[in-house]
Amino acid sequence: MKKRVLPIAGICMAIVAGSMRTLRADRPERAGGKGAPRIALIETRRPNGDSEIRVVGSAGKVKAVYKIGLSRHHHPATDANDPVIRRWRSWRFGAFVCFNSNQFTGREFCLAKDPKTYRPTRLDVRQWVSTFQKAGMSHAVLTARHTSGFLLWDSATSEHDVAGSGDRTDVVKAFVEACRRQGVRPGIYYCLWGGKGCSVTGSKEIPQARAAILAQLHELATRCGPIPYFWIDMMCWAPAGLSAREIYDSLKNVHPGTVVILNQHVQDGRQLRYFPTDVLNGEMTAPPAGGHRPLRKVGKATYYLPFEYEPCSQNRSPAVSGGDYADFCWFTYGRGKAFGASKPFSAAFLYRYIRRAYGRGASNVLLACAPDYTGRMRDEDVRQLIELGGMLRDPLRAPPTPLTIGCKGSASGVWPTPRLPASLAFDGDPRTRWGGARNTKAGWLAVDLGRPRTFRRLWVSEGYGRIRRFELQVRKNGAWETIHRGGAMGQDFTATFQPVTARHVRLNILQAADVPTIWEFQLFEK
Repeated sequence: MKKRVLPIAGICMAIVAGSMRTLRADRPERAGGKGAPRIALIETRRPNGDSEIRVVGSAGKVKAVYKIGLSRHHHPATDANDPVIRRWRSWRFGAFVCFNSNQFTGREFCLAKDPKTYRPTRLDVRQWVSTFQKAGMSHAVLTARHTSGFLLWDSATSEHDVAGSGDRTDVVKAFVEACRRQGVRPGIYYCLWGGKGCSVTGSKEIPQARAAILAQLHELATRCGPIPYFWIDMMCWAPAGLSAREIYDSLKNVHPGTVVILNQHVQDGRQLRYFPTDVLNGEMTAPPAGGHRPLRKVGKATYYLPFEYEPCSQNRSPAVSGGDYADFCWFTYGRGKAFGASKPFSAAFLYRYIRRAYGRGASNVLLACAPDYTGRMRDEDVRQLIELGGMLRDPLRAPPTPLTIGCKGSASGVWPTPRLPASLAFDGDPRTRWGGARNTKAGWLAVDLGRPRTFRRLWVSEGYGRIRRFELQVRKNGAWETIHRGGAMGQDFTATFQPVTARHVRLNILQAADVPTIWEFQLFEK
């Protein structure tokens, strides 16, 4: 008998018996925490590369057996005419339904271990999907498993799921059925917890992680019929013994027509970090200015990998984000909890970013939006999505072009390294910004419109919620005249006033919590 350490358990044995290897956890984890039944996941690897996973509960009773196809290998599209990828590219606009334990803890990276943390009081999956359909969204992707490991379906592999929670509804099943009834294509998100360094495990690997991941993905791929899209996150957190190839093939061997994406993280699509994947993507990041390059050579073959842009529909101020992201959030946080609520960006704000991504070669946009902890989408979020969908479908409903795009800018100071000049606040790019001089908590940002222009609306996308007090000024007869005063701004600030005609306009920042920084400063005629 040959022994070696394996990632699917704290200590595993490779038992060579005849023509196959059985991988078993010596000390099966209590998947549901203290007092939960012991669940053992036993993987038998066949000589051809396929696996069989047995889920064994208390008293040695076999709860489920899953045959995982790994021996047949699949490959991404090699050109734009591939029927599977051509269908995916036609979807264009979809919903990233970020709903899990997070809404109940107020944390973007939730680590809740008690399944009863999840307790929606007005769960209404049909309402979500109806909203997506009204917004013109062709597909929706549900976070079936996020960083806490909580499962939105009743899984044989774990007690940390809806069956042991405050609401036993199988959300995955309800979601898939609602999508099919209303003509929205259902997709599934899954977070690859389990390896060293992930938010759940720290420096350790979760026992049985490899077997649990393969079994859970198999459940998701088989319980509700064919799923056209699988969105796989955090390959960097996968256990050492599980490869991207195995994840990809395990899903494709259930349904070859499914599109599988391995999240390439926060970047503009130039980096191919995990392969195989059918799609490249950018979390909150549009393709580069020169456009997305879909043809990528891997080994001796060249593949066609289109781009998906994933913006967020919500934001929270730094004061309530608890150290998570300040200017955006994937999840929706409702009022009435100990943590602060999130608020939706304006439809016009999202429209600008989405149109820019399309213009740079993004095939699809997957917008993070969701219900809050009640299980229903808030009225303001429903209005936002429907308005945004109308803008994307009908150019006549689109917001006007800003007067400031490409204009010459100046500032009281500039952040030196990396240099963040004033011009970056007027380039129309949501990922570039002006930064003030080091150690300053005030300053100004000015724009030269080239000639006198009439405007009546200001829109500012401010970085990190630092501004506390400001003035909007125009230059007349060689002096600055204040036309509007305000307080805190944030990433989606709008102010309207009586029409003003001027060539030179200045944002005079009187007080800020830290060095002021502006992603975009825009003026409009209407």
